[in-house]
Amino acid sequence: MLARIKRLAPYFLLGPISGPLVAGIVHNFRGGRPVLGTMYSILLIECAYLLPALAAKYVPAALG
Repeated sequence: MLARIKRLAPYFLLGPISGPLVAGIVHNFRGGRPVLGTMYSILLIECAYLLPALAAKYVPAALG
């Protein structure tokens, strides 16, 4: 358990959401699972780009 935390700790410097996603990308591509790594990268793109764009569009309308 401690070894797993030490292995993933540097990725948490990127953030609590994007860090584990980047770790998933790196470890899955290194482990020979490119489909799963690609799925992690798509989710990272959605979290980095689409989530703020949708929040900027719909949250002000919902609040006021």
